[in-house]
Amino acid sequence: MTLPWAGADPVGEHVRGAGRGTAAGRLIVVAASPNAPPLVELLRLALGLDLALVVAVRDLRHHSGDPLLADGLRWSVEVQPSDAPVRPDDLPYRPSLAAALAWCRECLTDAVAGAAPTDPAVPIPAPWSAPRDLVADPEPDLLRLAARHAGQAVTVRFTRAGCAVHRHDDDGVRLVAQATDLRHLWVT
Repeated sequence: MTLPWAGADPVGEHVRGAGRGTAAGRLIVVAASPNAPPLVELLRLALGLDLALVVAVRDLRHHSGDPLLADGLRWSVEVQPSDAPVRPDDLPYRPSLAAALAWCRECLTDAVAGAAPTDPAVPIPAPWSAPRDLVADPEPDLLRLAARHAGQAVTVRFTRAGCAVHRHDDDGVRLVAQATDLRHLWVT
């Protein structure tokens, strides 16, 4: 849409143009947040099944002044076998953590089935019988990591053994740090 002057509001001008010549014009916008489980619950489920929860985040907020570049935060959440590697092409692309969690929940059945060993001689890990203790919400630490590595994707693999932080750069994926808990990391 061509704006009549430099500071004009594009949405307002569109509504004025669409409603011109009619008795009344209305624009109704409904934004429903996705039906997503909390990150902590998905983490408990993955760890209880001896799987890995892989969370990737990319902070592109420094692009906010350039309309030709993507800006904001990008997320991805995936359940994988605990020994699956972090791949260089697994970059986050969902616009919010809730959207990434909703997508992960939608694909959860296939992810859990795909994690089962195909070799009949390899036993299937039994879920823990007792419920795991609640873990601290990793979202604030993930946001801190993403801000520290602005522009680069940061992938954190949560497993029963702990967590590993990987950074994506031009050379591929590099392991940055490992710890038993994300709160104990001081990542450079």
